[in-house]
Amino acid sequence: MAEGVHTLDERDTTARAVLVDGERIAWIGAEPADAPASDQRLDLAGAWITPSFVDAHVHATATGLSLTGLNLAGAESLAEALRRLAEHAATSTEPVVLGDGWDDFAWPEGRRPTAADVARVAPDRIVLLDRVDRHSCVVDPATLAGLPLPELDGVDRDASGNPTGWLRERAGAAARGKVLAQVSARRFQDARAAACRAAAALGIGSLHEMGVPGMYGLDDALVWMRGAWPVEVLVWWAELDPDRGPAHGLRPGGDLFLDGSIGSRTAAVSHGYADGGDGELFHDDEDVRAFFSACTADGRGAGVHAIGDRAIEQALSAIEAAAARHGSAAVRRCRHRIEHVELPTRGHVRRMAALGVVASVQPAFDATWGGDDQLYARCFGTEVSRRSNPLAWFDAERVIMAFGSDSTVTPLDPWGAVSAAERHRGGLGLSRRAALHAHTRGGRDVAGQDEVGPVAAGKRADLAVWSENPLAVEDPRGLDCLATVVQGRGVYGDLPLAATHDA
Repeated sequence: MAEGVHTLDERDTTARAVLVDGERIAWIGAEPADAPASDQRLDLAGAWITPSFVDAHVHATATGLSLTGLNLAGAESLAEALRRLAEHAATSTEPVVLGDGWDDFAWPEGRRPTAADVARVAPDRIVLLDRVDRHSCVVDPATLAGLPLPELDGVDRDASGNPTGWLRERAGAAARGKVLAQVSARRFQDARAAACRAAAALGIGSLHEMGVPGMYGLDDALVWMRGAWPVEVLVWWAELDPDRGPAHGLRPGGDLFLDGSIGSRTAAVSHGYADGGDGELFHDDEDVRAFFSACTADGRGAGVHAIGDRAIEQALSAIEAAAARHGSAAVRRCRHRIEHVELPTRGHVRRMAALGVVASVQPAFDATWGGDDQLYARCFGTEVSRRSNPLAWFDAERVIMAFGSDSTVTPLDPWGAVSAAERHRGGLGLSRRAALHAHTRGGRDVAGQDEVGPVAAGKRADLAVWSENPLAVEDPRGLDCLATVVQGRGVYGDLPLAATHDA
């Protein structure tokens, strides 16, 4: 029994009790006395129950490594980032220093770290520092010297033509692979466990892991898929080959990059960047069409990463081609997804609605980089910035939204995402109820998990218990998670819901 239950069914606003039998919800109602007989009764006086959160876009191994290693998020200058690196290198016994989260956007020095900087503060160490968007990185001089630089795109060079150590996209992926091959299996496993613990403590019951070849590789994706974790982990694999991931039991696409990121100036846009360039598309139109056609023919929901309007257009044109070949109904059944969708036109949103394409979005992006004076405005001007991440457009056109963090780009923080959606800096936000729906049931919809999501009899028992009414408090970011339940099993909290699973 609880103070209340948010079933997210607007027709049911009176529920106060939930009966869980094994993995399923057996009964829900307003009066606990009306419940069928049970072996155990818990009085959650004052607490509120919701569906557990789904983080629909996460890089969980990276998240765990950040939690257990060097996190440079929030560094307000190059000097601060280097100081943190020096302190970590001085105390860590790991042979490889992994850092992430640095964002040079507002640094007073007006430049990024270099390999020379790394060597100065962390001498003789193998170092990989991923930028916040993970579309570029900085490495130590030895790692840089060991790369086939003439063969790689994305190598930054100084005025004399010498590589600085800042590597974008493909060059960064090559460096990342070289460095990560020297990290121990134990360290990776500790990181995975830390990510699961952090998710469960936030009321997150399911993670959509986005496996990327240039990040942690296929072996990492398979560990996530095959492992026994306290939270549910569903895994996508970002290769254009529509069969390679599914051959291993992985879902196709996901964070398959059609373009890059705004911060690294590689998101493909039609209006150009204020400081020059228009980003790049990473794949030919025909290849993207073939990918979506093959996935549609097999009835598999596929995903792609598309941030700029040119990349979004490429994705939608490919999905429309699949609909022309296999039928609109076949496309809609697949629930294809576009990740990020930061700079769509209103026409793009309408076309997504017509095809049943899900918007896998991160509201924290707007909170972090939106508005009139942050990254989007600096790159594109205030008009474009205000209409970026247009959650209200998706809602108006009835496009299903699935909220995520893209952690480590922004942290695991579901109530922070709900708050950001309410407070969209361009005025294109959502009600709190709609945002909560997108961060719980939206992730189930895109994953085809029709048996999970609503708090309703017969559905799987994936629940979160909160200290106060999340739809009534002034700011939900202050809520305490009292318990998280996944498949009827308590995975976080002190409530005697079942044996808690340790990662």
